[in-house]
Amino acid sequence: MIEIEKPKIETVEISDDATYGKFVVEPLERGYGTTLVNTLRRILLS
Repeated sequence: MIEIEKPKIETVEISDDATYGKFVVEPLERGYGTTLVNTLRRILLS
């Protein structure tokens, strides 16, 4: 059975006026980064 590690989400930087944030999500399985980014892009553009 393949064991999948649960990704950890870390806040790296947040601006004082809360208009900018930088986050690190790791480790991700191969191909999962693209899926995650496309989902976030669709949320932000809607």
